[in-house]
Amino acid sequence: MRNIKITTLVENSVTAGLAPLLAEHGLSFFVEIEDRKILFDTGQGHAILGNADLLGIDLCQVDTVVLSHGHFDHAGGVKHLLGRNNNFTLIAQPGVFGSKLAGGNDNYVSIGVKEDKAVLENSGIRIKLEKDPVEIASGIIATGCIPMNTSFEEVEKMFFVGEEGKETPDDIPDDRALILDTAMGTVVVFGCAHRGPVNTLNHVADLTGSRKIHAVLGGLHLMFADDKKLKEIFKYFHDFEIEKFVIGHCTGFKATAALVNEFGDRVVPNTVGHVIEF
Repeated sequence: MRNIKITTLVENSVTAGLAPLLAEHGLSFFVEIEDRKILFDTGQGHAILGNADLLGIDLCQVDTVVLSHGHFDHAGGVKHLLGRNNNFTLIAQPGVFGSKLAGGNDNYVSIGVKEDKAVLENSGIRIKLEKDPVEIASGIIATGCIPMNTSFEEVEKMFFVGEEGKETPDDIPDDRALILDTAMGTVVVFGCAHRGPVNTLNHVADLTGSRKIHAVLGGLHLMFADDKKLKEIFKYFHDFEIEKFVIGHCTGFKATAALVNEFGDRVVPNTVGHVIEF
């Protein structure tokens, strides 16, 4: 069985003792599977190049970039990658370059990467915008749009799409995850799980035919979750028999503490420089 290695290039914090790596509010994983080199998300763009150099990762070898969604802290680094590499396929959902906003009550902040679309289109990279699941290679699948089927998960009301003054609520249909078939079982890599971690895992189960998940990595966007919601989500995590959580970014301090209390040493904080192999 092939070996899969995942290195965290961008996260909100840095592994102790690995200075001068740079942390930023964002996320990026470098996934190595035999001769395939895949980036899942790219952070904002401030940290990815320098961190890759310090970790001995050659971004020129990247053949595929998968974007979990179109927010700046996940997709903003793609244009920075072009100085090293313009020979890769970019896989994302069709809405990834929409005009995305956060806020409300006539007070909005742009959080998208709309302006990057022309730069990327003119760069020579291959852009593949698909709403359905995409098989990148055998056992490597980028999910399609995540169905919203649970009663306790929703996209927060703070997200909008469109120009300010004409904005409409954004249920972030471009949200997606990466599925890896490993020797230890199914591994799911999240960006932010905006459409819900349980909704996402249910979708993964539908795609793989198995409800057993070995590990989940990334952000779970539980920073606003109350105790009732966390309890419901954790019940499903038990049902999926998850053996390892490598979490950070948008998971939130309270939710992370609750995860540790519920699952103990199965929970590992994700930081820049973290490496895991399956």
